[in-house]
Amino acid sequence: MNNPEQNILVDLTKENLTFHQFVFPIEGKSAADLIDAFKRNSDLIIYQSKPSESTEYLAIGKLFQFELDDKNISTLDDMILNFRNNVSAGETIENIPLFFGYSKFPSLTKEKTWKNFTENFWIIPQYLIFKSKTFHGKEEKLYCVQNFLSSMPNDEMKKIAFAESQKFIKKIVNDTLLLKKENVSIVKTSDNDSSVWKQKVSDAIEEIKENKLQKIVLARKVEYEISGTVIWSDIFEKLNSDYPDCFNFLVKSGGDYFFGSSPELLGKFEIDIFKTEALAGSINRGSDENEDSDLALLLSASRKNKKEHDIVIDHLIDNLNNHLFNIEIDETPLIKRLKNIQHLQTKISGKLKDNLKYFNVINSIFPTPAICGIPTRQTLNNLKTLEAFDRGLYSGIVGAFNLSGEAEFYVAIRSALISDNKLTAFAGCGIVEESNPDEEYTETELKLQPIISLFSNEN
Repeated sequence: MNNPEQNILVDLTKENLTFHQFVFPIEGKSAADLIDAFKRNSDLIIYQSKPSESTEYLAIGKLFQFELDDKNISTLDDMILNFRNNVSAGETIENIPLFFGYSKFPSLTKEKTWKNFTENFWIIPQYLIFKSKTFHGKEEKLYCVQNFLSSMPNDEMKKIAFAESQKFIKKIVNDTLLLKKENVSIVKTSDNDSSVWKQKVSDAIEEIKENKLQKIVLARKVEYEISGTVIWSDIFEKLNSDYPDCFNFLVKSGGDYFFGSSPELLGKFEIDIFKTEALAGSINRGSDENEDSDLALLLSASRKNKKEHDIVIDHLIDNLNNHLFNIEIDETPLIKRLKNIQHLQTKISGKLKDNLKYFNVINSIFPTPAICGIPTRQTLNNLKTLEAFDRGLYSGIVGAFNLSGEAEFYVAIRSALISDNKLTAFAGCGIVEESNPDEEYTETELKLQPIISLFSNEN
């Protein structure tokens, strides 16, 4: 692959840059089918899909990046503004994302586990393969975008580079036909004893009873050894089929892979409208429609789950009042059903007071009590002791945005990290005064299933 690193460190304040995008159709039905061929050619890959909307994006390499070590992610808005002010738009494509990336959960514990991932990382990819209804309404066809950022555009050189890229992409597509399917198995190697974790839940409940906290979300991490080569097209064929209403994602950085299937929208920007949701409170699925409905009624009537849910709603409303006009909220929680679990869901929306302030708005609500707790600062301190591990990208932010007021961010839950031959899966649950340690442990087992079920021979 052509090295895109040459343009990354350009000083935007000193160069008169022009940004160009060239698009061409490619063979194939799914962007996910190309991940395995590209992973041999690039240290950086970001895949995102929303199957229910027939939308997929596969970003490869980096043409330009925003990298920020500061946990105050609202600083990213200044970087976006600087980019807009110093880069001229040449041939560009509307209605698709420009930047893709992630921000970590603000863990107070730091570990080498996440050494290949920085705190905040948002890129314009060198290539973007996508399928989207917003592009000519041809959602069943794949397209490839090649991005250019240049201070001295040379039409002849661009034509040559564009032709070379088309050949390269065609080779990648052909390489996917040579991939061999493998049976990949995992064996559990490390997990806190269930009694130890349940005791942590009991300790958290005592903290809440003493009015030190309102709610805290405790997570587990479970480690497995992998046998065989992970074929990502197989992984996402299953995730996209089993969890069509989720945001399915992968970030490859160096030799490490972080991936998952998130049901939780953190924020969606639609020009002047912002949408988010409270997703908290859980129960298992039933064996048939009648049992499903009965369990949903139990979930809706549960004092514990309702309290956990309301804490998230209150947090969102309190913090969004500074950013939104005319906030609208569902009168009663909906039931969001996934393959293995049901959640209470309340949708919230409003008109933005300031456009193109993505991270200012997101920073005001993240981390929400649905994945951290309340009050936030005290909860983070308690997690340092109770969890005692670095969440990294787990329960962080994954998503994409453009410069036209369109952005979408999800909370990176139901997720795992693969590094070498080790898989680390994560799952958490909200603890309030009415919580029961045994039930909370069972809930984490349910939430591990979207990842664990992708592999065989789990014990």
